[in-house]
Parts: sequence; C-alpha cells; structure tokens
Amino acid sequence: MINNKVSKAVRLAIAFGAVSTAAFSAGSFAAEEEKLEKVEKITVTGSRIQRTEISESAPIFSYGEEDIQVRGFTNAADLLNQSPLFGGSLTTEGDQNAANAGQNQANIFDLGTQRTLTLVNGRRMVSSQSASIGGGQVDINTIPVALIDRIEVVPLTGAATYGADAIGGTVNVILKNDYEGFEVTAQYGENDAGNARDFQISAVGGGNFDNGRGNLTFGVEYTRTNGLLECDQDFLCNNNPGSGGTTNEFLDRNGDGQIDDLNGDGVINDDDLQSVSLFYDEVNLQLFTDFGAVTPAGAGFAPSVGRGSWADGNFYEFTQDGQIQQCNSGPTLPSGRALLETYDDGRGNICGIDFFDSVSQIRSPTSRHNLYVSFNYDITDNLRYISDIVYANTNGTELVNQGGFQTGFFGGTSAAITVPIDNPFLSSQARQAIVDAGLEGDQFSIHRFNNDLVSSGGNSNETHTWRVSNVLEGEFEFLDRDFYWDAAVVHGRSDVNIRTTGIVDGRFLNAVDARSVDDAMLSQIRDSRDDINTLDEALAALQGSRSAFTGGFQRGDVICGAYADLAAGTLEGFNAQASGSGLTDEDLPFLDGCQPLNLFGSQASNASLDFITGGSQMSQASNMQTVYTFNLGGAAFDLPAGPLDYVVGVERRVEKSKYEPAVGGRVPITRSSIDRPVNGGYDTNEYYVEVVAPVISSDMDIPFVQYFEVSGAYRNQEFNTNAPAGFEDRSTEEDVVQASMKWIINSDLSLRATYATAFRNPSINELFQPIQQSFISGDDPCDARYVGLGPNPTARKANCESLGIDTDTFTSSISDGTISTGYVSGNPDLNPETSKSYTYGLAWTPDFVENLQIGLDYYNLEIEGAINDVTFETLAANCYDSVDFPNETACDTFTRGDDNQVIRAGNQPANVALATFEAVSLSVFYSHDLGEWGNLNIASTTQHNITNENQATATSEVQEDVGDFADPEWTGTFDINWMYEDLFVSHRVRWQNRTLIDSLEQQLYSYNYQRSEDGTLTGDFTNENASRFLHDLSIGYNLGTSTTVQLNVQNLLDRTADDLTATSFGFNQFGLDERLGRRLSLRFNHKF
Repeated sequence: MINNKVSKAVRLAIAFGAVSTAAFSAGSFAAEEEKLEKVEKITVTGSRIQRTEISESAPIFSYGEEDIQVRGFTNAADLLNQSPLFGGSLTTEGDQNAANAGQNQANIFDLGTQRTLTLVNGRRMVSSQSASIGGGQVDINTIPVALIDRIEVVPLTGAATYGADAIGGTVNVILKNDYEGFEVTAQYGENDAGNARDFQISAVGGGNFDNGRGNLTFGVEYTRTNGLLECDQDFLCNNNPGSGGTTNEFLDRNGDGQIDDLNGDGVINDDDLQSVSLFYDEVNLQLFTDFGAVTPAGAGFAPSVGRGSWADGNFYEFTQDGQIQQCNSGPTLPSGRALLETYDDGRGNICGIDFFDSVSQIRSPTSRHNLYVSFNYDITDNLRYISDIVYANTNGTELVNQGGFQTGFFGGTSAAITVPIDNPFLSSQARQAIVDAGLEGDQFSIHRFNNDLVSSGGNSNETHTWRVSNVLEGEFEFLDRDFYWDAAVVHGRSDVNIRTTGIVDGRFLNAVDARSVDDAMLSQIRDSRDDINTLDEALAALQGSRSAFTGGFQRGDVICGAYADLAAGTLEGFNAQASGSGLTDEDLPFLDGCQPLNLFGSQASNASLDFITGGSQMSQASNMQTVYTFNLGGAAFDLPAGPLDYVVGVERRVEKSKYEPAVGGRVPITRSSIDRPVNGGYDTNEYYVEVVAPVISSDMDIPFVQYFEVSGAYRNQEFNTNAPAGFEDRSTEEDVVQASMKWIINSDLSLRATYATAFRNPSINELFQPIQQSFISGDDPCDARYVGLGPNPTARKANCESLGIDTDTFTSSISDGTISTGYVSGNPDLNPETSKSYTYGLAWTPDFVENLQIGLDYYNLEIEGAINDVTFETLAANCYDSVDFPNETACDTFTRGDDNQVIRAGNQPANVALATFEAVSLSVFYSHDLGEWGNLNIASTTQHNITNENQATATSEVQEDVGDFADPEWTGTFDINWMYEDLFVSHRVRWQNRTLIDSLEQQLYSYNYQRSEDGTLTGDFTNENASRFLHDLSIGYNLGTSTTVQLNVQNLLDRTADDLTATSFGFNQFGLDERLGRRLSLRFNHKF
C-alpha cells in the first residue's frame, strides 16, 4: 500500500504550534538520522519532494488542531490573527463592506492580502471576492475549523513551488483525511456587555472500509456571530471626542512658562512651531442632524458661524418623534473646518451629529455553514484515488447603511429640502415653533442625515463557495529506482449575491412633496383644466392620475403632490407620467406607486421607505477556477552523501471572474456612482522543477558538519489574459527561482538560508474594470492643514501659492468631503509584480537544557513594480512636492477650477510601487516534567520588524510603516501551559511595544491641554500609543476519556483604550479585542 501516513513522532513535530517546526526538528535531525530513515515519507509546505526528515531550509510555522482546541478558536482567522507573522488587516470578524462583509483573508507580514497565497491541502482554492473589488484572495471563512489538522505557514517563499501570489509567503491549510470516529463540539461566547455573542456547533466523523484500503471523512459546521456597532460600546462614544484638525502651535510641554525651543538655536520664531492635532469633547459634524435641522428657507446650517439661525437668534432641530427642540451652537474648531465641525463648550445638546461614530461598526453579523468530505481509496498497492469536497455558505451584513444626507453645504439631490409650512406631516407643535422662531414666508429648509430611511435594508452578501479536488497518485519502480507521481484536477466556483439598498433620487423628490387632498388642491385642479367644472370632477381626475392606485384618493388623504400636478396638467420635467418600472425616457421619471414621505423625525411609513428605495438591488459576482497538475518525482542518481531527489511538473490554470451590478446601479438614479460590469479571465501554462542534493553526510566525518544539503527550484509561467470586449488580450512570461541550503553542525545546532523570487499576477478587476464615475476624496497638499507636511514643506507651500492659493486659510472640499466628478478604472497594461527575498536562520536545541528548542530567522524582501492604486492624494503630493513643478507629470492627472477647488481627479492601478520589508523572528519552546504535578510548557514567539517601507510611485515620498499600530517594532506571544491529569490551564500574553500615531513623526497629539493667555499650549503631547498587553486564559477538564469542557477568556484584564486612543481618530490605534472588551466562551466536546 502507498506509505502516506505520517508517523506519530513526525506528526507531533509538524503540529508543534506557534514555533517553527524547523526549530524543533533541525537540531534533532543528526542525532536521529538513522531513526528517521525508517520514518514514512511526507511532503511539507514549500516543497513537492517527498522526504523523511521534517527539517527544512526555510522556516515553517505550524499551528495544529491542538492550538485551535486549547484556545477555543471558532475561525482560522482567530488562530492566525494572534501570530506576530500576520498583519493588522486580518481581523477575526472580517471585512465590513457589502460586497465581502464578514470575509477574512490571510496577510503575512502585513504585505497585503493579495500577496499571500492560501492553499487547501496543498492545492489552490477559488476566491470568493467579488470581481468588482477583489484581488483574488481566498476567504479562509470557507474552511471548516473543525476539520483543520494543521496550518503551515512559510514566509516569503512558495512561488517556485506553487506559482503566483506567494510574495508574502504561503499559508497551507491541511484538513483531516484519515479520520476514524465521531465527535461533536459546541461553543457559545459573549463579552461582558452581552452584546458580542457567537455560537458554533460542529460534527466530525469518519472511518475505514474494505479492510483499511479506503477512508471516508466528513464534517459539518455552523457558526453565527452577531454584529456590533461602535456606539454599542459606551466607552467608544461617550463624550464623542474628536480631532480639531492640525494646527501649528507654540508649545510649553514642561509647564515652565517658556516656549519650547524646538531647533535649539536660542531664538523663538516660526521654526519652533509644532504641528499639533488637538482633540475636543463632543465634536459634531454640524451640516445636518439625525432627524433634521430646521433653518429659514434657503439658509445653510453651520451654527458655529451663525448660519441657520432664526430671527430669535436660536437654532432648532427635529426630535425623533417629529417635535421641534432648540439645539446649541458650539465653538468653531481652530483648524479651518468651521463649516463642518463644532464641539461642546459645556452647554450640551450641541447642534449636529456624531457622524463618524454613527456610521462605524466593529464587526459584521455573519453566519456560516461549512461542509467537508474527504474520500481516499487504494485501488492497488501502488495506486490511490483521493478526492475532497469543500463547500461553504456564508452570509454577512453591514449594520450601518449610509443613506446620504440633505444639507445646504451640497447641491443637487443632496441639497437641503425646502418644505412648505402647511406640509401635512408637520405636527402642530413643530409648525407653531417654526412660526414663533420668526418664519418669513411660507417655507423652511430641513437638513438631515438619511440613515433612518435605509436602516431597514442593510447591505449584505451571501456567498456559495465550493471546490472539488480529484487526485490520482502512485508509485512505481524503474531501473531499480523508486518514483512517485500524481495527477490532479481541482475545480472551484464561488457565487456572490450582493444586496444593496439606496435612495432613488427621482422617487425621493416625488415622495417628499407631500400634500393633503383638500378643497384647495381640488380647486387648483379644477381651475387648471377647461374640462372640469366641479370639485368632485377634480377628485375623479386626481384618482385617475395614479395608474397603480386601486382604492382611489379621498379627501383628507396625504398624497405625493406630483399626482395633483399631473391631474391639473401642469406636471413638467422628470415627473412626466411613467409606466411599468417608471423608466420611460432619459429624464428618469419615478411617479407610479408614489408614497408620501414624512421627513420630520423618524416617522416615515414602511410603504414610503419601500417606495423611495425601490426595494433591494441585487448584484451578482462569480469566480471560477480550474487547475490541472502533473508531478513526477524520485531519485535521479546517487551522490556520495545520498540520492539527488527531484520533482518535475506541469500546471495549467484557468481563472474567470464576472460581476454584474444591479440594474439600478448601472444608471444614474441614486446618489452612488454608476456601477459597471466587470468580467474577464486569464489562463496560465506553467512548468517547474525542484531538486534536493545532499552534499555532506554524517558518515563522512567532516568536522562541524553532520549534514549539508543544497536545494533549488525553478518555475516558468506564461500568463495570458482573456479580455472582455473593448480590451486586447496580452501575454507575459515570468521566471522564478529558489535556492536554499541546510547545514546541520551537530546534534544541537543547524543553520538554514533561502533566496527566492516571486511574482503576483494582476487581478481581473485591476486589469479590466471599466472607466466609471466615482466619488473621490483625499488630502489636498495645498489645504492649510496639509501644506506644512511632506518631505519638502517649503517647496510644497511655494508651489501652491504660485497658483494664487492662500495656504494659510485655504480649505479644500476634496479633503473635507468628496467630489462626484472623479473616476476609477482598471489598467489592461499591468504586468505581474515581482519580488526577491532571502531568509537565513538557525535552530538550536542545546543539550545542556533538556527540552529547550530555539529558532531564529531573518527575513528580507524587496517588491518591484508593485501594483498600486495611484490616488489623487498620491499624485497631488507628487505634483506639489516636486522641484519640477508645474511640469511634473502628476500635475496633469487632476484639474482645479477657478476657485482652486479640485473638480476632476481619478484613481487607476499601475506598476509603480516599491516596497521593502525586513524583520527578525525568535521562537522558543521549553517543556518541563513536574513529576506528580503534571507537565509545564512555555512557548514564546517574538518578531522584530525592522522596516516596512512603501513608495507609492517612483517619485513619491517613502512611507515607513514600522512603528505604527498595525506594524509595531516589537510584537509577540508568550504562552504558559500546565497539564495535570485531566486538567489543563493555558495562559497567553499577546504584546507589542509602544507605537507611533503618526509614523512620519511630523505631528503631536493631545487630549489634555490648556492654552495660556499668550496662546501657548501646555499639557500632555504625544505621538505614541501605550504598549499593549492582552491576557487570554483557557481552563479545560476531561470528564472521563471522551468528554471535555473548557472555559476561555479573551482580554482577561479587560484592556481598554486611554482617552486619546478612544477618540474617533484612534479607532485604528487599538485592536478588536479592546473594542469588544472582555469575552468569555464555554466549549464542549464529546467523542463517541
């Protein structure tokens, strides 16, 4: 029979969680070389060659099912997220937008999820990201955690073995395929506040048949996680602190009454001004309110500068139940954003809205159904068939769906709504309050946030993902040599249904014009038509104006005013009579079925909400992937130190993606930008070879060399695009190599090194997204808040002022909001991005400390031609920071109007970015037998990030990410595990050092400060976040031989953010654990 089962000793070594398996195995290799010769051959991630030893020339981090069980993880993301290897963009709760809400993608070294290759059982998995946004990443939520045998992670390598996308490295999720027995696991958890609940139940079963020649393994899993808004956590919304923007200030940080001499020249002048971001309590966006601010007709609403006040000098807003109350104007922020934001000066009930908190969520509510089936059968002693099926159904929802707003700050359909004082939905209290405030004429304006109008239709997605793998593998003997081979076909597909809800402008404008059917309306109809003589005839004409209405209008009804205009024959413009869908001509009329909308407070009827949104819009996306591979391996010939092993192989991969937006998204009927279809594909033809050559063996008796080995791999890829109509097909060719060495000095110490190149193919979206309108925003370098930043502030300021911009006062609208005249598109001329990397390290198991294993590795990576979405912000900075202004090419990519506001800008991907990454990782494991008191294990993983530099374009400023919250300089985990009879206790500490808020170190931040009479600021100023220590505890007990109960506590000490990092800007300055608070879960497992 085929010898594919891993011996227990090797399996335990591979499953050695949180520490590189190379660290565990390399030191013991020489001492047990003879014993390992008898161990069954295995294949380890990063190589296709079967070998007996488990040490590798590149570090392999392996996380086993024991790690999942001890920590009580319900998701593979939970497991990977706690490893220092993975970047901050991997969250246990997943993405939060509609197209991929709740999805998770692995992100090695925070290099980007699109640069981590994720495999299942050593083979590719289809992506479930929508082609409209995705880079082909794999959603690891599709992988059932109950079936995971282990996860192997190989940083910075894998391209020569597996192909594209392994620039950051390879994650290989290995599922159980020889399971015998049946077990059920259930887990329930929630946080202290009781608002972050999750539940999971799973069953795994399997058994052998036909005298052990075959095995069938299956598993099912259901997981449900409830969603959580930011303001569900009081400490994130209390006081609503927010930034007042950036200003230049004189500081007295030590409080000695002397201005700080920053440059040390003994003279206080403008060179001693410090860029400071000050934070205030109750910072509100003051352009509108939740339920509507009320102003005189045509007036704007910015109370901090007096705009929107009534004759009595006061400001008014609607309450939730449609009544009128007074609100207070707060002071203006000192940053030039007076029209946008204000803060509380102690009076309370400040006009405006806590906008950013109200539209932010901590995690999406998700549900997952996972199914896995594995079948293998030995057809003969030398031929085996293996098949596995992975299926996942996932649902994710956005808790907050932005419905747009009505405000005097904008025009078009987002402008403030003018309402007549006799609007039938206006309460008598509200009407009288407006009159008493000093109403002139018969109209007023309302400025409101429209989230309540779409709150019943949150955006969501449902994804069906499946993959079927069919493999034949075998062994044969030829010319007295053993060979092995495998042939595989893997096919996968994902279908994503994306449900979105938004306000249809034409319907909205008709619905807000609410009027009562009364004698005045009927008289107007009668007087406008020669064929109507009585009010009853006018009522009949009104009733006939609504083709979709079956019950007839009656006196006293509240209707859409356009019906009255239609009956009177005075209807013009886009309200011309419609039929069917309401789309009859380019004017986009929306009148049929109109339901009047109550905008005062939050009192709109369900019928009117359904009308203005037109119901949910369904977009659909699909991805298909088929991979054909054939591999042949064996020993080519014998070298003095042993056989030269090799594998040669060929692969063909076909990828197709398609995105079809909802019908309503393809035409300009909503406030969102127009959505265009995206479709296309590509295929690759690849061949590769891998060799391992032992150079020195232990029987050669060479000093300081127990064993020395070199290995290499080469891969060639032909990449052919299958472009949609309007694009040309292209072909490119890439070659990648990998060269490694392993040197075992003695039974204690071994060294390893690897050099590798890699590449990433552009995604279908990056290639073929059509040009389409988009809302564009970004920091304008000429804005008063940003002109002092960048690598050369003097040049930036001078270049901006050459346009006539007053850089001391200029506020750019593209920085404070968005422009609707922007565009985005793909780039069919993209080439694969390439990288080169090298790693070297050691594994040490000192004989003077029993059961101690140490692994130390250095990583270095350079990416060239990285595909980067070149944004307005990047291009504008390149333009104004350039010594070649205004002839710098970037200056031609955007347009300013006569008032110097940006009126045209766009985003497009290009092969322009450069990146460099450098880090060191240290893994330590120690086990100690406590005799009758059980066993104690200590494990530690530490990562030191040296650099993570990114340059958006060849002329852009180099951005160093190391030192910020997502890329701390030092980070790690420390575990203490105690096992005593049927009891086990595990305590984990996750930590990182103090990090920078502004990684460029150009700004300071303060929440506690005072301003002296001369304007100097004193107080606490910092650019650092506190160091981070999170404690997790797991306690489990075995009830007999088949049942285990377990209590897990995450964030045991309930670490929360300080005043500064709890501000709205600090949302990205502390982690998910702090936002959720302390979480407890109870886990139950029973084996039958």
